[in-house]
Amino acid sequence: MYKLLNAGFFRLKKDTIFWLFTFLTIGTAGIIIFKYYSSNAQVILDKIMNEFIMYIGLFISIFISIFVGKEYSEGIIRNKIIVGCSRISIYLSKLVITICASILCELFYIIIILLVGLPLFGKLQMPLSQLAISIINTFLIIIVYCSVFNFITMVCSEITVSMAVNILLFIGMFIIEAYFGYIANFPKYVTHSYWENGIEYISSKEPNPSYPGDQKVKLAKTIDLLIPQGQANEISNMDVESLYQMPIYSISLIIITNLIGVYLFSRKEFK
Repeated sequence: MYKLLNAGFFRLKKDTIFWLFTFLTIGTAGIIIFKYYSSNAQVILDKIMNEFIMYIGLFISIFISIFVGKEYSEGIIRNKIIVGCSRISIYLSKLVITICASILCELFYIIIILLVGLPLFGKLQMPLSQLAISIINTFLIIIVYCSVFNFITMVCSEITVSMAVNILLFIGMFIIEAYFGYIANFPKYVTHSYWENGIEYISSKEPNPSYPGDQKVKLAKTIDLLIPQGQANEISNMDVESLYQMPIYSISLIIITNLIGVYLFSRKEFK
C-alpha cells in the first residue's frame, strides 16, 4: 500500500489534469470574488467561502475519470495486479490520492477567499463551532464525491465511459436536489410583513394551502441530505440545523460506496 501511494503521489505531482484542476479552482475563486464585489450587494464572507462546494463535484468527476482512467488505458492497473499488488490496495490507494488532491484544491479555494475576501467583505460572521462543522462537512462531501466517482471509474475500463457516467451523475444530482430541495424547504406558513425604519415586521401569518404535509417534507429532507449535492446546497445556504445531521449521511455513503466498489473491483476480469 505504501509503495502504491508513494508512486501515485509522485505521478500526481506531474499530472496535467491535477494542475488543471488546481488552476480552475483558483480561477473559480477569482470569478466568485469578482461576481460578488462587482454586484455592490451586501454579501457576507461566510456565503462566499461556502460557495465552491456547489461546483467542486463537477471538477472532481472529470479529474478522477481521467487521472484514474489513464491507468486502465495504459495498462498500469493490470501490471500492478500481475506483480502481486492486492486489488484492495490498488482501489484504496486511488481513493486516498484523489481525496487528498480534491481536499487540497478546496483548501486553495478557502485560502484565496480569506486572503482576498477579508479586506473586501470583512471578517467571517459565523461562530467558530459553526465554521468548524461547515469545514468538516465540506471535506466529508468531497470524500463522498471521490468515493462515488472513484467507484465508477475503477469498475469501468474506458475513460470516455466513466467520464460520461460521472458527469451525467453529477448533473443528475443537481436535478434531483433541485426537486427534493424545493419540497424540503417549502414554507409551512404564508406571512405578510411590512418594513418600518429598516426593520421588518410580520403583520399576519397563516397556513400555506400548498404545503405538501409534514411527512412529505421530512422524507424530501432525508433524500436531499442523502445526495452530496443536497448537502452542498445546505452548506452554501448556511442551514445550521442540517449541519449536525450531515456527517451521519456522508459517512454512511462513504462506507457503503467503497464496500461495493472494492467488492466489484476484486471480481473484475482483466483482458
